[in-house]
Amino acid sequence: MEDRFQYTGDLAQEPLPEVLRTIHFYRVPGVLTVESGNVTKQVYLLGGNIIFATSTDRSESLGEYLRRSALITSGELKASVGKLDLAEGQGRRHGELLVEMGILSDAQLRQIVTEQVKALLYAAFSWEQGSVTFEVGRYKTDELIRLEVPTSQAIVDGIRRMPDPRRCVSRLGPSWTIFERAEAPPEARDVSFTGAEVTLLSQVDGRRTLRDLITMGPGDLGANAKLLYAFWVLRLITRRDIPTSGIRRIQWKTPGGVPTAGGDGDG
Repeated sequence: MEDRFQYTGDLAQEPLPEVLRTIHFYRVPGVLTVESGNVTKQVYLLGGNIIFATSTDRSESLGEYLRRSALITSGELKASVGKLDLAEGQGRRHGELLVEMGILSDAQLRQIVTEQVKALLYAAFSWEQGSVTFEVGRYKTDELIRLEVPTSQAIVDGIRRMPDPRRCVSRLGPSWTIFERAEAPPEARDVSFTGAEVTLLSQVDGRRTLRDLITMGPGDLGANAKLLYAFWVLRLITRRDIPTSGIRRIQWKTPGGVPTAGGDGDG
């Protein structure tokens, strides 16, 4: 059996957006397996894109996604599910069956599966405990719908949807941390930001602190913290080391409920 390179990590030490960014930097094909509790998710990557993802959580299945999204009628869903057991026994997938039944077109199915894959991936961005394994190699994906979700854009969109900005703040550092601009890496140049988000990026000047920047962004404090974290994950900004002697660590809480650390000089 051919040996394959594997990377293993711990989500408590390195959140999923940062793991994905590192993998994307090297542009190697492979499968990322993320496990937390009794849920396992696999993300297939090729050519800088996420081409598919799966989850063992039945609530994230295509059928459940269609049910929640009301993209097909309950009658159509019930009819397709009724045929699914037999179809799975023949190696066929739910989406294929929906197209065969005339419920969805190929184009509609592709769009729906793209959104489903994004949703199950983004849900794992907030996992604070779990393991990560990335196995390098090209995998047989003939039976999958080959998507083309740009990894960098998925990282930004997933961070925007993280429910708790405190994890982002904890990764950025204490409130007195100063950030400076970095040359945009190739993998970040095609990410879509709004004009207001670009304006916040332009405010990073090597003098303003994290606390300053969080109050200057286009959204509320939590949204701004997540946006700065996205900039940092994509290496659009970097932390500038500053002396910490004479700084007294205190806790503060923003009006938006985003706790972080602050500091005052003692002298």
